[in-house]
Amino acid sequence: MSKTTDIRASKPTGDVVLKEIWRIKDTLSASYGHAVDRRFAEARERQKRSGHPVVNLQTKRRKA
Repeated sequence: MSKTTDIRASKPTGDVVLKEIWRIKDTLSASYGHAVDRRFAEARERQKRSGHPVVNLQTKRRKA
């Protein structure tokens, strides 16, 4: 019998992190009824209330 320790058993893998991220994403999505429009509307409202400047990337830039 070998006395070496399996590194994979003692070290968490990226899969654990990804599963947690997916779980959080699914919970957040479910809280908005899986409606992307509702989620982004709420995010825009939070931006307005924050008082911080928000960059609008949809504005057209003038040509020099």
